[in-house]
Amino acid sequence: MKFGQAYKILENIDSDVYTVDEKAMAIKVILDMETHNGVTKPVLLKAMNWLWNEHYELIGGEKE
Repeated sequence: MKFGQAYKILENIDSDVYTVDEKAMAIKVILDMETHNGVTKPVLLKAMNWLWNEHYELIGGEKE
């Protein structure tokens, strides 16, 4: 997967258009980049939030 496609998926990480595997691969492509200057902070945070929600659940609904 190339950067452009990975970035497009990250921008739309909450979309049902992409599979969980495609989203995970897009995150991996971005992680493997030498620099992250082309990726905005909101896009990175959105991807991190998706990844967290995909694998973890807060007990009692409290944020720490």
